[in-house]
Amino acid sequence: MIERKERKPYWRHTKMQMLASLLPFLIAIILLPLYSEPLNSERFLGFPIGYMITAHGIFIIALATVASFVNRQDAIDHWHGAHEDT
Repeated sequence: MIERKERKPYWRHTKMQMLASLLPFLIAIILLPLYSEPLNSERFLGFPIGYMITAHGIFIIALATVASFVNRQDAIDHWHGAHEDT
């Protein structure tokens, strides 16, 4: 159980971690489709290359973002004494 005096700093760190984790994903969602349009003239396996790069790029960035968030949040939990003992 987290102590009362540690709750505010814990949630402040958690909120900052969430914002820092969402930023690369949001940038990828906005920028990848913009830059994929010129690549759509070429095809790979019947799909436009721009579409393939955007679809797979967003997926890979999402996986990396979630993995880094979980890793960093675990460190924040240990730092503030809110981790689960398993």
